[in-house]
Amino acid sequence: MEASVDGIRLHYELAGEAGPLVVLTHGLGGRFGFFDPHVEALTRRYRVLRWDLRGAGGSSAPPGPYTPALFARDLAGLLDALGEPSAHLVGHSGGGVVTQRFALDFPRRASSLVLVSTSSEVGPVAAAAWSRLADSVEQRGFGSADRDPDPRGFGSAFVAAHPEIVRAFAEQTRANDPRAYAASARAFGSYNFTNELARLHAPTLILQGLADQMTPPGGSVILSRRLPRARLVMVPDAGHNLPIEMPHLLTTAILSFLGGLELAVATD
Repeated sequence: MEASVDGIRLHYELAGEAGPLVVLTHGLGGRFGFFDPHVEALTRRYRVLRWDLRGAGGSSAPPGPYTPALFARDLAGLLDALGEPSAHLVGHSGGGVVTQRFALDFPRRASSLVLVSTSSEVGPVAAAAWSRLADSVEQRGFGSADRDPDPRGFGSAFVAAHPEIVRAFAEQTRANDPRAYAASARAFGSYNFTNELARLHAPTLILQGLADQMTPPGGSVILSRRLPRARLVMVPDAGHNLPIEMPHLLTTAILSFLGGLELAVATD
């Protein structure tokens, strides 16, 4: 399905027959299919909205620059188009950046947050690395398809057990438009929300793999200390792509978290 938002096309899928709305937002280089393993279980109790960020998947890929605030406005426009005033928000990696920015800019529309493998800021060393990556992809594309995929997005045990998934993930990244990917990389490689987090009062679950080489666990610790209503869960042996490595764990965590919120409301 598609919706027109501020002159661009956003590709999305809405599944489930009843219940509150849960929005799943993917990260850099991904698309909404990233969350395929979680939809069946979630739609037993919720309606589930997955969408492709601008520049990714089936959505439009207009010229940059992109920013987290721009992605957040896209999501607000998509919810408007669907007639949805608010939602529970789940974001992985760059999707977690978008989720934070959306909750900061549209606080009444964020019922709760689940932040996975993400952070509230990017330091200068990491920002420089993201800038170099963006420049490289923009100028030279993704390089040879024959080279071994970068395994850093996964825990070492998962890489050894599932090399075919690691390769498929790399091929999906290569399917992106290089210019749009570069614009997204710059958006996710330079931001700092940390000092704003104190005004976010939505209940928040933070999930972080201890084997994450892309977003170090310290970022999740900062999130948990700055967000007023946050709970942090550190997951041993999980890498950056925790939703792919441990789909049952993530789905169970989301259902338990949202179920607890509903129980708290019912007994209040």
